[in-house]
Amino acid sequence: METGPTIETSLRCAMLMRQTLILAAILVVLAAPAKAQGVGCEDQVKFDDELMECYRFGPEVAPPPEVVPPAPEPQPNPTRLRVLQYATLALKHKLVGLASYYSTSLDGTLTATGEIFRNRHFTAAHLTLPLNSWIEVTARATGKKIRCRVNDRGPYAKKFVLDLSQAAARALGVDVAEDRHVDIHVIALPGEKPLPENWDLQVATLEVAR
Repeated sequence: METGPTIETSLRCAMLMRQTLILAAILVVLAAPAKAQGVGCEDQVKFDDELMECYRFGPEVAPPPEVVPPAPEPQPNPTRLRVLQYATLALKHKLVGLASYYSTSLDGTLTATGEIFRNRHFTAAHLTLPLNSWIEVTARATGKKIRCRVNDRGPYAKKFVLDLSQAAARALGVDVAEDRHVDIHVIALPGEKPLPENWDLQVATLEVAR
């Protein structure tokens, strides 16, 4: 008479139930929606727009510095250039010394330039300065200053440096002054217009401004 399942039968039933449960679990897993799996660094990471903004167009580049053209070099002052030229010329000539003046008897005679000498004109004779150059003569005794044109050669007395017309000597005061020393400055070469009045002050102002 059989009283119930044997132990062997019970073990078989337990094994069968276990296998069934495992199979059911596998089926449940297989029935779930498949999810793409990334491998390693292939997983996609989404960054927000603010973070990606600087990478979308590259880093913001500062504009190139504005190129400022160099300031034009100041043009040399023409008066100063002429003064420098005349100063170089002055080194070759005697321009400081005593002044004499023409006698009345020489009025109407020919000068070295071929023109007629007139005592009433402001002219002068110098041994070496270019003929028809203009000079500015200052008398040390009176401080007076005149401009005259060199149109003759002389004086031939060694103690004198300049021979003035009577009108020029009278304007300077050297016709009656005990001290006849004069200072001479070239203010124009032949064919040039004389330097402007007070040219020395203009040049001095330019030197201060440099």
